[in-house]
Amino acid sequence: MSDDNGGDDQGKFGVRTAVALGVGGIVGGGIYAAIGIVVAAAGILTWFAYSLPTVVVCCCAYSYIKLNDATDSNGGSVTYIEELLGRSTVAGVVGWTLVVGYIGTMAMYAYAFGMYGQMMIGVEYVFGLPIRQFLSIGIVAVFVGLNLLGAGSSASVERLLVFVQAGIIAVFGLIGLWYGAANFQLRLGLSQLGFNPILAASVGFVSFEGWQLLFYDQEQFDDPDETLAKGVAISIPIAAVIYILVGFVITTLLPEEVIAAQPEPALLYGALLISKWLALAVGIAGLVSTASAINSTLFSEALFAKNLISDDILPHEMGDPDADAAPKRAVLVIGALTAAFTALGSLEAVVEFASLAFIVVFGSMCALALTVRDSDDIDLNPIPPLVGAIGSAAFFVMLTWYLYSQLPAVFWLVVVIAAAVFAVEAMYFKRQTLSEGVRTVEKRI
Repeated sequence: MSDDNGGDDQGKFGVRTAVALGVGGIVGGGIYAAIGIVVAAAGILTWFAYSLPTVVVCCCAYSYIKLNDATDSNGGSVTYIEELLGRSTVAGVVGWTLVVGYIGTMAMYAYAFGMYGQMMIGVEYVFGLPIRQFLSIGIVAVFVGLNLLGAGSSASVERLLVFVQAGIIAVFGLIGLWYGAANFQLRLGLSQLGFNPILAASVGFVSFEGWQLLFYDQEQFDDPDETLAKGVAISIPIAAVIYILVGFVITTLLPEEVIAAQPEPALLYGALLISKWLALAVGIAGLVSTASAINSTLFSEALFAKNLISDDILPHEMGDPDADAAPKRAVLVIGALTAAFTALGSLEAVVEFASLAFIVVFGSMCALALTVRDSDDIDLNPIPPLVGAIGSAAFFVMLTWYLYSQLPAVFWLVVVIAAAVFAVEAMYFKRQTLSEGVRTVEKRI
């Protein structure tokens, strides 16, 4: 039986599950992993910094929904480019960018899991080794193992976890709102409005990724076009309200000097200010949320990689595209790169890299929607994709400038990663071209 009125009698999922998975994909790890970076950049105007990308992401989601209606197969961004433009090289660039972007996102979740675990345990080193890295790599290894055993992401389990973790964080926000009002601490901070909150909006763009993962395995939903359209349209505003509420609460409850000195655990500090039991609940929810986000993203990316392998965008050495489940070698490679990223990188570097990757892809999909708006297969209002494309371009410029001027080490690390990705990609596609040429010559002979 279906999970709600939008399903059918074959066990496919409907709107409620799509909303739950969408909210979980967005809030699951972002509220715990990226919020400290946004708080450090925006301060009291964190709520404003989350409001700006909400508008842009809603416009990007509109573009995805319309592009999905106009195409015939799963695959998200890559499929849209291949079917609507016939540009395999551009599709390959987007595919590789997304693969690396998702690895960065999982590394961010794993970093946050290790950080929360370290704070909950109260120990920084075990046998002379930093426990944060140990916990981060360990949780990635656990979910790699589960996926290899065929026990990957379960929609029903993910839905339950969403209600638990989103419920805890929403309760924290509401209690914090009441606590701040009772103690006359609430303030909007509009007098401090300037360029920093706008920069913070670009920094926290990665907080809103996750909803597009729904488009990679549409066969699990009944009437995918309508179900996903409703699920995405509902889940993004819900997630945005949670981000804005929590950002507002923690930056009004905590003194500015505390936030400036310790931005990453600001969520826990804000909960601890109200109640140690609430802080414990938030800490546990942080562990569950980031772990769940790793699991669902790893599962979805492995399926995404399988589609890319079947399209010859990723090498067949990554796995069998005809496998019933996610290719095991793809899971191992993705897991190994995620572990390396989370062990060697800083949280800030991982967040900024992932933000840039998703800004580029989301903006590209808005531009694609504008390009094909006159097609007979698509009924599209040009204003949302135009806002999404301009907003994404502005965020990209601002974030790049911010990294170059304020965090040069992070900037050059991102440049090196991007150069490495494009170099490997170029070599792979060159090899494919040469192989096709050899096969053509052999046939002629």
